[in-house]
Amino acid sequence: MRFRGVEIAAEAAEDSAAYGLVADAPGFAEIESLCRPFLLAAAEIPGYRALSAALRSLRFDSIDSPELSGPGSLTFLGPKTPLRVRRTLRAALIIAEAEAGPLESDGFFNGLDRPDIPILRVTSMHAAMAALLAALSDRFHYPTPHASGPGNRIAPGASVHGCLEGDVMVEAGAYVDQGAYIGAGSRIGPNAVIQGHCRIGRGCVIQAGAVIGCDGFGFFPAPAGSQARGLMVMPHPAGVEIGEDCWIGANAVVAAGVLNSTVLGRGCKLDSHVQIAHNVRLGDDCLLASQSGIAGSTVAGHRLRMGGAAKVDGHLLLGNDVSVAACSGVTKDWADGAVVAGFPARPIREWRRGQIRLKALGRPDAAEPDP
Repeated sequence: MRFRGVEIAAEAAEDSAAYGLVADAPGFAEIESLCRPFLLAAAEIPGYRALSAALRSLRFDSIDSPELSGPGSLTFLGPKTPLRVRRTLRAALIIAEAEAGPLESDGFFNGLDRPDIPILRVTSMHAAMAALLAALSDRFHYPTPHASGPGNRIAPGASVHGCLEGDVMVEAGAYVDQGAYIGAGSRIGPNAVIQGHCRIGRGCVIQAGAVIGCDGFGFFPAPAGSQARGLMVMPHPAGVEIGEDCWIGANAVVAAGVLNSTVLGRGCKLDSHVQIAHNVRLGDDCLLASQSGIAGSTVAGHRLRMGGAAKVDGHLLLGNDVSVAACSGVTKDWADGAVVAGFPARPIREWRRGQIRLKALGRPDAAEPDP
């Protein structure tokens, strides 16, 4: 999520200390203050006193997930952040959970590409993230709404508060929230919901009852010592971006992102009752059959194929042209061209051989003799 009004000088693009120099960009002192209820004691953060004094002039141009962070970003690391992401992130400041594992030397990140990124350690990364999102929400930058174009058809009973580029059909009972943008030639089916800060590309079809941009399933335990009890909810201000020529089936759900938008590339086709969780990013021309689902923060390349009721766990990386057989469960990363099946998913030939062995165990001639 970029902060409103940030201006970046080209010559400062690699200088994190000078990257975002405008009034709406929060500085280190403000971030430290907002995180104070969750900060570890100064004595528990290596080099904290020197770190805090050295960063008083630092400002941030965006708040991003680690895999999308840049030299002016504020980002977060938790116990589930994959090693591949830790090794390549670029940020101006990391807020890391105490349980995230060893990261620092004298208060700085030991990343392979950026060994000089300062770190603040907190007792709860999610609580700190929620507090920052709530406090800074009115300073996030969203695209300026355009005036609606010609030729739009809005059925009686539809409610449209967002922008329709032109030749858009919105059928009865559909709802388009303020801040949403629907590209030219798209069709929004009956009772579909497009929440604010969602952008739908040109030529898309959103079928009846689909929901785009609702809050994801983001809950976390209330931090110890706080007045809150039970589970707290994470804000989801980042919305959804859907590319051109996409098809979202009836009663499908694409949840909004937390720090960065949930993204569907050009030409993606989702069958009815498909679930895309928060922060997921899909490449172009992905095809997901009914009742399949992808858990939060997973990234997939182009032309992903998922059979009916197939599932993919969160925080994974799938390459281009990966295929997942029906009713399978993917629990680890897979490289380009992988074809997998079963639970946990494994190469489909290996899974087929295993099924043959299981079937053979049931034959009378395969039974072991009694002792």
